[in-house]
Amino acid sequence: MEGGHQTRHAESSIGRCPVHPDEPLTGLCSCGTFFCHRCSPSAVFCARCYQTRVYSTSFRIAAGTSLSVSGACAATGRVTYRRPLAQRILIEALLLIISTILIMGGLLFQQSRTLAASDGQVFGFGINAGNDPQQKNAPYFSDSIKFNDATVTLTSDTSYSISARVQSVHAYDDMISPAIPDDLLLSWGKLADPDTASRFSWKQSGRHGTISGPLDSDLTSSYIISHVSNNHLIPANDSIRAALSLVKPGDLVHIDGRLVDARMVIDNTEISVQTSKSRADQGDGACEIIYVEHLRVNGQSF
Repeated sequence: MEGGHQTRHAESSIGRCPVHPDEPLTGLCSCGTFFCHRCSPSAVFCARCYQTRVYSTSFRIAAGTSLSVSGACAATGRVTYRRPLAQRILIEALLLIISTILIMGGLLFQQSRTLAASDGQVFGFGINAGNDPQQKNAPYFSDSIKFNDATVTLTSDTSYSISARVQSVHAYDDMISPAIPDDLLLSWGKLADPDTASRFSWKQSGRHGTISGPLDSDLTSSYIISHVSNNHLIPANDSIRAALSLVKPGDLVHIDGRLVDARMVIDNTEISVQTSKSRADQGDGACEIIYVEHLRVNGQSF
């Protein structure tokens, strides 16, 4: 009787916390300490050693009797360590940010493809020839530059940026060519589309640019006048001068610089030319004189 009573007592105490006898055991720490949910509410590690790691989730406390941690898989007897709530929130936030970046990147890529398709061929190499030139008031600028036998004094109060399609190029050999070696006949907007531009004839001579061809409701004379310009280009350095000599019709260009008035003294002869500051003028004096400080031709910058 006595032996049987002791056996029943041992069996009834199996799985009970030694500190809190009324509570079932919920885990075994790697240090060998059994604990219940009152000892360690996290049910991951004991309060005594406070170790955070993955533990064996099945252990024996008596011969022939096994006890599994709360939440263990019935098939494998194992549980997966759950990260602290703050870590889980941080990881989920990072995953959300990464997903958003990937989605936005895909949308922007698709948008750029759609823009290129909808605007014909006015966009390429990071140059959008569909936009109008940007002209702004700027601090007064004056400089004298020596070009071979010519001394050129430039003055300006206007900055200028243009992205455009090159329709014609003319390298001149005249009185002012030491300072202004090249003229570019440029177009933007609808006229930067090669299919549209091919309907017109583009010519340069005598420091003038001309365009001729059929008009329609979309391409009126006023639209064409305001989206075409013949540009006298003064390179700011030898690298830009060399690059301008290689520009050809069909290229996309972006030019940053200044609209300048130029006074040249060549062989004791003084020549003064003034820049246009309007995109709507035509005839003599309608050309832009640009002091080119930065040049991009297709994918190459100078």
